[in-house]
Amino acid sequence: MDRNRLQGSVVPFARRWHVIQEIDLIRLVQEHRRRLALCEQAEAMADALPDRPDAPTMTLFLQALETLVTQGEQTDGVYLEAMLSNGRADPLTDTLLDHVRHRHRTDAAAARELVATFAEADACAAPETLGYMLRSFFVGCRRAIDFEQLVIIALAGHRLTPEARGLLVDALTKSLVA
Repeated sequence: MDRNRLQGSVVPFARRWHVIQEIDLIRLVQEHRRRLALCEQAEAMADALPDRPDAPTMTLFLQALETLVTQGEQTDGVYLEAMLSNGRADPLTDTLLDHVRHRHRTDAAAARELVATFAEADACAAPETLGYMLRSFFVGCRRAIDFEQLVIIALAGHRLTPEARGLLVDALTKSLVA
């Protein structure tokens, strides 16, 4: 329990998630890694245009995009909100979490467009357009992941254990190299 020094009273459960440990972030970081692997596939496809990937590669890529679309529609940020909320109404927290949700929806919409484009028989007929779509997808997705990690550091920096902070810093450092 925290004491509100201004009022001199005890404020029970002032914070929902007192300390954020590395284990609390593992699921999120693993999801980020899956999305980054999908971004790498999209980038490789864009670099190889006008050649179309072989059927098994394309099938796996489209399935991963479908999963991203499904997750984007189901993700409501409850876990992240519970982790980052301090139990009080905070406009900054609400705004940043709204940005994270918006970026998830944007990634899902871009994935949906790619699935629809690849479903067309002549998807590679306009390689410049397809390359632009692929690049827009993976650049936006990578930026969304970076933003989400920065939001966690910004809103929960003082509650992150050194290991949890190190996990996020390492992930952000790797994104600079990619």
